[in-house]
This record gives sequence, C-alpha cells and structure tokens, in this order.
Amino acid sequence: MQYSDPDLPVTTSQENISAEALRALRISEARYRRLFETARDGVLLLNATTAQIEDANPFLTELLGYSHQELLGKKIWEVGAFADLVENQDKFAELQASGYVRYDDLPLHTKSGNKVAVEFVSNVYECEGVSVIQCNIRDIRARKRADEKIVELAFYDPLTHLPNRTLLMDRLKQAISVGDRNGTCGALLFLDLDNFKTLNDTLGHDVGDALLQQVGQRLLHNVRQGDTVARLGGDEFVVVLASLHHQVQEAANQALEVGNNLLDALDQPYRLGSVEHRNTASIGATLFSRNTASIDELLKQADLAMYKAKDMGRNALQFFDPAMQTVVLERASLEKQLRKALQQGQLTLYYQPQVVGDGRLTGAEALVRWLHPESGLMAPGEFIPLAEETGLILPLGQWVLMTACQQLAQWAMQPQMAHLTLAVNVSASQFKRADFVSLVHKALDSTGANPQRLKLELTESLLVDHVPAVIEKMFTLKAKGVSFSLDDFGTGYSSLAYLKRMPLDQLKIDRSFVSEVLSDQHDASIAKTIITLAQSLGLSVIAEGVEIEAQRDFLANAGCHAYQGYLFGKAVSLEEFELNALR
Repeated sequence: MQYSDPDLPVTTSQENISAEALRALRISEARYRRLFETARDGVLLLNATTAQIEDANPFLTELLGYSHQELLGKKIWEVGAFADLVENQDKFAELQASGYVRYDDLPLHTKSGNKVAVEFVSNVYECEGVSVIQCNIRDIRARKRADEKIVELAFYDPLTHLPNRTLLMDRLKQAISVGDRNGTCGALLFLDLDNFKTLNDTLGHDVGDALLQQVGQRLLHNVRQGDTVARLGGDEFVVVLASLHHQVQEAANQALEVGNNLLDALDQPYRLGSVEHRNTASIGATLFSRNTASIDELLKQADLAMYKAKDMGRNALQFFDPAMQTVVLERASLEKQLRKALQQGQLTLYYQPQVVGDGRLTGAEALVRWLHPESGLMAPGEFIPLAEETGLILPLGQWVLMTACQQLAQWAMQPQMAHLTLAVNVSASQFKRADFVSLVHKALDSTGANPQRLKLELTESLLVDHVPAVIEKMFTLKAKGVSFSLDDFGTGYSSLAYLKRMPLDQLKIDRSFVSEVLSDQHDASIAKTIITLAQSLGLSVIAEGVEIEAQRDFLANAGCHAYQGYLFGKAVSLEEFELNALR
C-alpha cells in the first residue's frame, strides 16, 4: 500500500516534530511570561549556585520599590530588601540546603526604608541542569490589618482603645497568678465619673465621648507600665495594680497613693472643644492576694466600694468593707420583697391635701406607701429609689395610676368629693415608655374616671433629653383632658424655651425653697421668681412643704395661693382623708 506520491517533496517526520515543538515552546514561554508578569504575588528567581537574582516580576519590584535592572544579577544578600531573610552567604547556604522554606510573617525592606510584612515560600527545582530557587512572596499587610482589627474589636474598647471587659478579665487572672507565685498583693480600682450623665444630657454625647477619651489617657499616664487600665463601658473604668507589697497594709497604702494620684489627675480641667470642663471621679478599691475571691467577686467588691465613695460626697476613694456586702444582700432581699408586694397587694395610697387661700380643699397628691408585713408602713423614700434602679418603678407606677383613677371614679359619685383633683407622680422612665399614653387612656377608660380631675406631676429630669417626644405625649394627653404640673421646679435643668412649648398647667415650688423662704434671701428670691415666671406663662403655681402660716403669708403676698404641706395636713389614709374632707 502506497501512502504518498513519490513525485511530491518529502518533509521528514523529524522536521515536523521540531517545528511543532518550537511552536509549543514559544506558546508555553508566552503563557509563563504572562502569568509571571501579571501575578498578584511577588515572584523571585535565584540561581541556587551563585545566589544571583535571575528574575523578579513587576509585582515584586513595585512592592519593594526597586527597578528590574537594580535587582538582576545581584546576589540576594547584596539587596537590602532581603536583609531579614539572607544577611550573608552562610544564611543563603541554609536556604539552598533546605529545599523548602516557609515564613508566615517575614519583614522585607523597601528601597525607601519601610518594612513590608509578607508570607514567604521558596522551593528548589532543576531547569536545564541549573538549580533554581523560586521564591513566592505575598503581601499580607491588609490581612494583618484585618486581623489586628478583629483583635482590637474583640479585646479593646473602640472609643478609648483601652482593654475591654474580656481582656481585663484575662489580665486580672494573670495578675492574681503572678501574686500567687511571688507572694505579692494586687489591687483592683473601680472608677466611675461623677455626674457624667449630666454632661451627656446638657452638652451632648460627642462631648461626653471626648471626655471619656481624655480620662482614659490620664489614667494611663498615672499608672505603672505593667498595670492595666480598662474601660468596662459607659463612664466606668478599672485599674489593675499587680505585684504590690507582700504585706496587705503596705499594699493598701500603695493602692491608696495611686488612687489619690488618679483622683488628682482627673480633677484637672478638661478642654472639650470650646468648653473648659471640670469632672471628678469616685473610686472603689479592693485588694487581692493568695486564696483571693473570684474575679467576679473582686469586681463586685470594688463596685460596692465605689458607690460608698459616691455616698461619702464623691471625688473620693473607698476600700471595700465586708459590711458593704451585707447592705447589698439586704437590698437584694428588699427587691424580692417589693416584687412580692406588687403581686400580693401590699401597696396602698395615702393622700396629702392641696388647698387654696385659707385652706379650701381642691384636691390631693396621691403618695404610695408599702404595708410591709414585718417592717410596717414604709414611706416612698425607703423603696422608690430601689424601684427606679431595678425597673420595678414601671409596674409600681402603673399600679398607682390605676388606683388613683379608681379613686377618682368613686369620688365622682360623692357630691362633696366630686370636685377634687388628684395629682399622681410620674417618673421619667415611666413617662418615656412608648406605650405610656395608651396606659393612661386605659386607666381612665377602664375606671370611668374624669380625665379633667387627673393631674400628672412630672419632674424636670424628664426634660433633659427626647424633649419633642415628651411634648408630643403631653399634648395627646392634654387633648384627653389630663392636666400637668411640673414638680420640684427650680431644682433641675428646665429650659425656658421648653416651658413655653409644653402644655403645662402648673409649676410646683420645691419644698427646699419654701422651708427657708423666711430666713434665706436667696430662697425667697427664687420662690418669687418662680411665681412671676408662672404668671407670665399663664400657669398656676402651688408651693409644697408649707408648714407654718408665715410661710403661707409670704407666698400669698408674692402671688402664690395654692399650697401643700403639714400646715394643711400630712399624707393620710383614704379613710382619714375623706373624713377630714367631709367635716
């Protein structure tokens, strides 16, 4: 069988193969160069025998700031970029002998002197009888920044960049372990800024944040390098002092010295934008040594001591005393009992007369009392602060509102009592509830009480934030017929601009001004000013705490003709109040 025409020229099989191989080689070389030059990792090729740089791709030259020509032919240790990898010929021999080398985080040096963190992997291979070391170099700076950000978010406070609670617990655990090994004591200082909420409410959260940042820096500058300053959140900071004296009293003296230095540092003026501000702090301290309490217990102890420092007048340091624990346990027990009291009907309302002129009864203020099964009748001051702290003020306040409305409905059926107005205190947290308006409507509608006989007494603390929402709720209730009195006027942060916008009916002069109105010119001036202000705004005014006729006469001459106080009657039970009213 003939496979070709003998007259045609013959091309040998070898020639065809050579041409195809050459073409394939050119294609392979082009692909390699394309990959080499566009790779987003650096590639460095070294002669494994001479240590000379044979090639470097554009990504690597751009990363290091060298031109291609500046690298070619140089021995690797002659290029400063690789100083931390191969400082001399001996180090290169180690790289050559290893065959495979990997560094997860290796610093290379740019031509300008900066350091670049890279991941470095090298392999040795043979190419046409020549040993070549191929180094793959990946820029990991972005990854490291991301990792550092993750660590920062996990262990550091984003505002002050101080350790957060998680890192604090770890540092505290380490400090306790060091003390156990060395036989030394340590101290935990729990710090809370005084009146920080007032600053936030009056100047804004941005200013508050600026203060927290400056506080953090002052704390850092006034402790030892090995001590820990952490921010728990809000305006609470913790300082851990490790490796103090082995004797407890000496360690306490050291902690006291540091604490006093911190108080002094924090008491210096702060520059907050255009405002110069003074702010103090209260510090609670507790010591730890061998067989110390748990970390959580230490924090509780220091926290208790801090509140004791606030009770002492603020800007003070107080060490933990076991007696404080007893107080806390008693408060916890009281909270449990108060919850039970709400469920079992142990609360009752007392009524203090509100009068005009020489004593004509116009209404009363409803004041809650606790008929405690063991302690007897408890006044509001003994449990209302606890209710505010624990959130029980919300169900308690709703009970008072509902009970007051029930009483108004009952008085409406008695001709001699139907004209009376009943004032009910509403806490700021209660009023700010999203459903407060509907809860008032429910109390009125379910009991059939006349809204025009219900007066809600609000405190000035309600006016430090979210004022538009407060005013909107007031107008909604005002449309229903409910009236409003601003309680304890003159003791808070009321803005005259807000007073003009609020649908108020009455200002109430605080008893602190009334009690000294005859002996203190300052209090007398304040009382007169409040009366004049109320008149200018078209509001009525009532004075509380009126105990003697001379006080009543002074107020009457100043233009105030409504009163509440012992001169006209103390708060009494419903039966006694009605008996007095019907005389």
